[in-house]
Amino acid sequence: MPRSEVIGTAVLRDYPLRLWEEQQEHTAEMLREFQLMLSGQESGQTTSSPPAQLLQFAASFTGRYGALLDEISVSRQQARQQGLDRMDSEVPLLAGTAEILEHVRGVLDAVDAYCRHGDLLMLARTPVQVALQEWTNRELVAQLHGAAPTPWPGPF
Repeated sequence: MPRSEVIGTAVLRDYPLRLWEEQQEHTAEMLREFQLMLSGQESGQTTSSPPAQLLQFAASFTGRYGALLDEISVSRQQARQQGLDRMDSEVPLLAGTAEILEHVRGVLDAVDAYCRHGDLLMLARTPVQVALQEWTNRELVAQLHGAAPTPWPGPF
């Protein structure tokens, strides 16, 4: 990723590491199930379905920001290995952060609705996983505009 895209750093105070691990596992499970589902369908699958949108978005996002995501994940994994249940997680702010986060939210909301429909083994995100994502988004956008970090208000 070009360094010019990084325009600052946000701090996610008291970021809940156990919930982050659950969120990571849920995302990996969801991507695997959608990949299997789409690979088993005929080539006439439209790219407008939530599973196809998610897979396309995940590939694009990981291709562009994979190194940055890996860096964040390593620091969180190290904190978990030290026995911590929370940490102040530093997250680089990118040019277009608000738009990126809004797009991510839209895709995940569509996927949750698709999962709730009951066509998959996969369950939609839990309310706590949704709350963590919403808090993270609010924090990143607020800090982008100069606000001070506020701690995670939910469970650990």
